[in-house]
Amino acid sequence: MGKKIKSFWHVIARNKYLCVIIIFIVVAGFLDANSFWARYQLHKENEALRSEIKRFEEQFARDKKQLNSLKNDPEAVERVARMSLKMSKPNEDVYVFE
Repeated sequence: MGKKIKSFWHVIARNKYLCVIIIFIVVAGFLDANSFWARYQLHKENEALRSEIKRFEEQFARDKKQLNSLKNDPEAVERVARMSLKMSKPNEDVYVFE
């Protein structure tokens, strides 16, 4: 048993630079708070948030366009009122299918 331990330490002593490089890769890659793995996860989260921002900007543009049409076009107001509030003109029947 003692010979195995001595030979193990002899191998480590001969390859100390390789051992240090391997330990550095393990610490920098996985164990550190600023590791490559943590940076990769933050990058994925950042990309997801950027796509969500883009989706919200597109929705904002659609809503802004609809709001401007509601401010300027009385027919648009009537159309929205008829659709969302289920209003009808006099002498008109409205059937709602769901």
